[in-house]
Amino acid sequence: MLSVPTSPVLPESERSEQALLPLKISAPPPRTGVLLRSDLQALLSEVRLNPVTLVTAPAGYGKTTLLSQWVQDLTRTGAPVCWLTLDSNERNPDLFLAYIIGAIQQVFPHIGGAAWRILHSAAHLERDWPLIAGALCSDLQRHLATAAFLFLDDIHMVNDSAVITQILGYFLRTAPPTLHIVIASRHIPTFAPLARLRAEGRLVEVSQRELLLSQDEIQHILATQDVTLDAEELDLLFRRTAGWVLSVQLAARVLASQPSEQRDAFVRALTGSQRQILQYLATEVMTDLPPNLLDFLCLAAFPRYFNAEILNSVLERDDVPYLLQRAQALGLPILPQDEHGDRLHFHPLWRELLLQQQPIDQQSRCALHHRFGKAFEHIGDLEAALEHYEQADDTNTLIAVLREHAWTLLRSPKRDVVRRWLERLPVAIREADPNLIHVWGMSQTSSNPDHARLAIIRAVELYRADGQFEQALRALSDLAVFHVLQLRLPEFTNVCMQSIQVAHLVRDDWSCGAARVCVAAILFSKGRNLATLRVARQAETFPLSPTWSWLLSIIVATINCRLGRPREAITTLDAALNLPLVDLDDRLLQNLMRLRALALYELGQVTEALVVAKESHDQLRNYYHNDSAGISAGQFAWLLLLDGRIDEGMIYLTQTRTALHKLGDATMLVQFQAIEVYGTFRRGQIRDACVAAESVLRRLREAEGLAPDLGTWLLLVIILGEGGEHERALASAQEIALLMEQQGYQLWLACTYLYSAYLASLCAKADLHTRLLRLGWELVATHDIHYLPTLPPIAILHVAAEALRKGLVPDAVGAVLREQIPSQALELLRGMLSEKSAFVRAHAARLLGDIGNATAYTALRPLLKDRQAVVRFAAEDAMERLVYRPSYTLHIRTLGAFTVRRGEQEIRDRDWRSSKARQLFQMLITERGRTIPRDRILDALWPNLEVEAAANNLRVTLNRLGKAVEPERPEGAPTFYIVSQADTYSFNLDSDYHFDVLDFDQAVIEGQRAEYNGHHQVAVAAYRRAAEIYRGPYLPDSLYEDWAVVERERLAMQFNDIAIRLGELLFEEGTIHEAIGLAWRVIENDQLYEEAYRLLVRAHTYLGERSTALRLYTRCVEVLRSELGIEPMPETTALYETLRNL
Repeated sequence: MLSVPTSPVLPESERSEQALLPLKISAPPPRTGVLLRSDLQALLSEVRLNPVTLVTAPAGYGKTTLLSQWVQDLTRTGAPVCWLTLDSNERNPDLFLAYIIGAIQQVFPHIGGAAWRILHSAAHLERDWPLIAGALCSDLQRHLATAAFLFLDDIHMVNDSAVITQILGYFLRTAPPTLHIVIASRHIPTFAPLARLRAEGRLVEVSQRELLLSQDEIQHILATQDVTLDAEELDLLFRRTAGWVLSVQLAARVLASQPSEQRDAFVRALTGSQRQILQYLATEVMTDLPPNLLDFLCLAAFPRYFNAEILNSVLERDDVPYLLQRAQALGLPILPQDEHGDRLHFHPLWRELLLQQQPIDQQSRCALHHRFGKAFEHIGDLEAALEHYEQADDTNTLIAVLREHAWTLLRSPKRDVVRRWLERLPVAIREADPNLIHVWGMSQTSSNPDHARLAIIRAVELYRADGQFEQALRALSDLAVFHVLQLRLPEFTNVCMQSIQVAHLVRDDWSCGAARVCVAAILFSKGRNLATLRVARQAETFPLSPTWSWLLSIIVATINCRLGRPREAITTLDAALNLPLVDLDDRLLQNLMRLRALALYELGQVTEALVVAKESHDQLRNYYHNDSAGISAGQFAWLLLLDGRIDEGMIYLTQTRTALHKLGDATMLVQFQAIEVYGTFRRGQIRDACVAAESVLRRLREAEGLAPDLGTWLLLVIILGEGGEHERALASAQEIALLMEQQGYQLWLACTYLYSAYLASLCAKADLHTRLLRLGWELVATHDIHYLPTLPPIAILHVAAEALRKGLVPDAVGAVLREQIPSQALELLRGMLSEKSAFVRAHAARLLGDIGNATAYTALRPLLKDRQAVVRFAAEDAMERLVYRPSYTLHIRTLGAFTVRRGEQEIRDRDWRSSKARQLFQMLITERGRTIPRDRILDALWPNLEVEAAANNLRVTLNRLGKAVEPERPEGAPTFYIVSQADTYSFNLDSDYHFDVLDFDQAVIEGQRAEYNGHHQVAVAAYRRAAEIYRGPYLPDSLYEDWAVVERERLAMQFNDIAIRLGELLFEEGTIHEAIGLAWRVIENDQLYEEAYRLLVRAHTYLGERSTALRLYTRCVEVLRSELGIEPMPETTALYETLRNL
C-alpha cells in the first residue's frame, strides 16, 4: 500500500494512499553497467526547454533505460521529477487519474487534494473527468512556480482508450509552463495537441532511429562481456541486429559463452524480424542455461513482479536467492522496479517467451497461480492476488478475498475495479451474500444510485436474517447517508427507525451512539431543535463510526445555522471536515461546505460565504444530474438575494422550485417561496410582495413536516414592515419572537427583537420599543454578534442610535455598525457628536475611532476642546486610530518618462516642491515590496551632508512628498501611500495605485503563457501591449542614479526579448513592416542585440530587398567586432550564406 510522504500543507487523508502500487510512481533506478550515450544524454537540454518530449520505439530499444538516466541527471541538479509507469489497468480513467495524482503527490504532497476528493465522488468519469483534471491543473498552476518534470512511461498501454487520450491531451494543453512532460511509447501516439506542438517546434522527439546503437556502441557492449570481433564480424552483427539494444545485449551474452572460432557462424545466423531475432537469441540463451535455472525462471515469470520473499513462499525452495543472483550475474533481462532493487520484473518480451516455455499442465498451473495469489494477498497487493485467483479458476477464494478486503479497495481509486470483480461473480452467489451485495451497492452510489439503494436495502435484509446486526447497522448508516445526499428525507427517517431497532439488538457502545444519532435525527425531523441538540451531545459521548458522525454533524450544524449560532456550527463543521470519510467522498465535503457558507454569512463574512456557496453548489450539481442539488441552489439564491444580487438569485430560485416540485416536498417548497417573495420585494414590486408575504406566512404557520425555519419568517415580516404594514408586521414579529424564544434562537431572535423595536417606534409604542431594544442589544452583546442579516440599514441605524442614547452596550452597537454599514455609520456617529449628553458624544467619538475612517478627523478635531474630559480623551484616542484612504487611484508612469497622476490630475513639478521629494518617491516605487533603511536614503539623496542635517532634510522631503501625493489628507493623519516604520520607509503595496511597470511585466507573462499553450494570436496581442507600454528606459530623468540601474537593465532586457519574439511571430504571420519596426526599436535600445539584426535580415530578404539585408549583416559584423571583438553567431553567419547564395 502506498503511503505518500507527510506534508505540512495537505492533510494525510487528502493524499492518494490506498491501493496505488508505489513502484508504478517511482522512477526505476539507473542500471549499472549500462552504456551512457552522449548523444541521447545531450537531448536533455532540449527536454528542459520544451513542454513535451516523446520517446517512441518498440520494446527492447532502451526507452525506459534512457528515461531513468535522464531522471538521474535531473535529480542531480535538484530538479523535481514525477514518474508513472502505466499498464493496461490504467485504461480506466479512475485509475489513470489516481495514479497521475499519486505520481505528482510523491514529489509535491501539497498538490492534488481537491482533485483526489472529486475523483472519489464523480459519478461518471467518462463524462466528469474534466472536474478532476481541471482541479489538478489549477493546483499545478497555483503551486508549481519552478521547473518540474513528469515522466509517463509505457503510454501505449492506454493509448487505445479514447477517454485517456482526451485526458492526456487536456494535460498537455493546460499544464503550467513549468511542468515538462516526457512520454515514452512503443507506438507513435496521435492524440491532440501533439501534432500542433510538432508543427510549432515545441515537441522534442526521440524515435527508434535515434535509439539504435552505432557500431562503436555495439563494440563497447561486447567489450563489457570480454567479446572481441574483427571489423567484418562487427559490421555483420550491426547489420543483423540493426542496432537494436536488446538483441545486441542478448547476442553479447551468447557470444561470451562461445569459443572464438564459432562466433562468426553465430553472427551470420542472425536473420529475420526483430521478434524472430529475440526468439532466436533467447532460445540460444535458454539452451545455454542450466535446467534448474531455466525451470526456476519459467516459474518466476508467472507474476508481473517478484522478489526472493514472494518466490520463496510460493516455490518453497531454499535456493531462490542464489538462483536470482545467478540469473542477474548472467546478464539476463531482469530489471529492478525500485531504487533498492527489492522487487524485480522481467523484460516484457522475455517474460512472454518464458511463459511459452513453461512445461506444466493446467492443474499445476492453477495451483501455482493460487499460491501466488496467497503470496500477494499476504503483502497487501490485493489486485494482483485477485488476478492470480482468477487465473487459478478459484472462485471461492476470490469471493473470500473480496469479502475480507473489498472495503479497503472501495475507498480507493479502484472502486470500479471492485464493482467489476463483483459483477464477474455468478448472480446467485452475489445476491445471496449480504457482504458482497453491500459492497456492490456502495460501489454504485455515484454511478447508479437506484441500483445502489436497492442493493444496500437487500444487504440490510440479509444481514438481519443472518443475525449479523452490527453489519446491518453499518449498512443502515450507509443507507442513511445515501438518503440524505439524495434528499429522500422520509426514507431517511424510516432508516433511522430501523437503525434504532437494530441497535437495541446489538447493545454495545457503538450501537448506543448510533441509536442516539438516529433519535436526534427523528427529533430534528419533528422540529424539536433543543431536544435534538441535547441528544446529540449525548451521542458525542459514545464512539461513533465516521458515517454516523458525519450525519450527526450535518444535523447539529443545520440546527445551529437555523438558530443563528454560526460559531457553534463552524466548530461542528470543522470537526467533521477532519473525518477520513469526508476526504474520500467529495459529496460529503460539499454538503458540509454548503452549511459552512450559511454560517459564514451569519458571521458577516459575506464575500467568502458567497464563494463557498457557489463552489459547493457547482460541485453538487456536477455530482447530481437530477434534482438533488435543489437545496444547495436555494441556499445560494438566498445569499445572493440578501447580498442584493437579485437577478442571479431569482435564476437559482427557479432551479430550486423545479427541483422541489419534482421531489414533491410541499413543506420545503413553501419555505423557499418565502425567499421568492423577498426577491420580488427587492425588485421593487412592494405591493405584490406584501400580499404574497401574508399568504406565504399563513401557509408556513399551517405547514406540517420539518420544523419551520423562522429566519425565513422574519424575511416576510420585514417585507410587511418596509411595505408600510407596520402594525401587522409588529404583531407577526412578536409572534415569531415568542416561537424563537421557545426554540432557542440567538442571532435571528436578536434580529427579530431589534426590528420589532424599530416597528414599535414607528407605531409610537415607546415602552415596547425600549423593552425590545434592550432585549435585542443584550442578545447581541451576550453572543458577540457583529452582523444582523436581513435587517434594512435604516432599521439598524435607528436601533443603534437609540441604543447609544440610552447607553445600551455601546461596544456591541459599534461592532455591528463597523462590520455591517461602516459608511452609513460614519454619518450617524458624526451627527451624534453634537448630542447634549457627554457620554453619548464620547461613545460616538470612540466608535468613530473604531471604524477607522480618516474622514472623521474634521468632525473629531473640535472635540479636543470639549468642556468634558471624557469627550476630549475619547476624541484624542479616536484620532490616533483613524486611517486615511484617498478617494483616488495613483497612476504612475516610469517607462520613457516619469509622471504621477492623482486620479485624472497630474502632479506637476511645482507640486513636488523639490526634486528630492520626486527622487524619494522614485526610490520607493523602485524598491516596491521592500523597506528602505533611513541611512540608505540619506546616503543616496544627501551624500555630502552631516547625518543630522540630512535627517532634517528627509523630514522636510517626506512632508513635501506626502502633500504632493495626498494633498487632501487630514492634518495629523498618517500617510497612506508611504509607510514609515522604525526608521524604514516603503511604498504601500496595499494602496490603490496603477503602475506601468507592473502592467508591462503582466503583459509579458501573458504573452509567454499564451505562446507556450499554442495561443499565438493571444500571445501577439499581449506582446504588442507590452511593447506599447514600454515607451523608453525606466526613469529616464534618473539615468545616473545607482538605485535605478538594476531595474532599468531588467526592463530593457525584458523588452528586447519580447520585442524580438513578437517580431518573429509577426514575421511568420506576414506582418513584415511591423516586425522591422520592432527590430529597429531593439537596436536603438541595444545596438549589440544580434537577434534584432537577424530579424531585420530575414524581413528585408522576404521583401526582396537583398542589398538592404546584406548591408544590415555587414553592420552587425562591424558593431560586434568593434564593440565586443567577437564574430557573429553561427546562425547569423548561416543566414548570411543563404542570403549570399540567392
